[in-house]
Amino acid sequence: MEIVQEQRLGAVHRKPREGCGRTDCACALPVSERFVLWALRQWQQDRALPHEGSILHRGFKVAGVLDALPDFAIAMDAFLFGARRAMEIHRPTCSSVSRDEAVLVALCGLAQADHDRPLLASLDIMMAPTASRVAAIRLKAFAVALAGAGLRIAPAAGAAGGRLN
Repeated sequence: MEIVQEQRLGAVHRKPREGCGRTDCACALPVSERFVLWALRQWQQDRALPHEGSILHRGFKVAGVLDALPDFAIAMDAFLFGARRAMEIHRPTCSSVSRDEAVLVALCGLAQADHDRPLLASLDIMMAPTASRVAAIRLKAFAVALAGAGLRIAPAAGAAGGRLN
C-alpha cells in the first residue's frame, strides 16, 4: 500500500508536458526537430532543388545551414524515388506529425549521433538498397551540419533507435 502512495506522489511532482498535450502535435517538439519537420514539409511542397529566395532556401540560410541544403534535397529525392511506398508528409501548416515524418526526424537523430548501423538498417527496410545508401550519406551530411549550427537532434548515448518506436 505504501509503495502505491509513493508512486502517486512521484507522478504529481513530474514536470508537466509542454505543448497542447496531443501526442502527435508538433508544438511539443524541440526547435531542432521542428526545423527538420518544417524542411521536410517545405521540400514536399516545392519538390525541386530550392532556388535562391525560395522559402526553403531562406530558412536554411537563417538557420546557418545553407551549405547543407543540397544534401537535404538529394536525401529527400532519394526518399521520393527510392522509398518502397509513398511517404506521408503533411502540409507545412499542419499541426500533427505523421508516423513517417517522426521516423525521418528520428533518422536525422541517428545520423547525427553516428549510429550508422541502425540508420542503414532502417533505411534498407524503407528503401531500395541503392537509394538507401544515397539517403544515408546525404542525411548524415545534413544532420552534421545541423549539429554544427546548434540544432541537436541526436538521441541520448545508448538510445539508438529508441525514438523509432
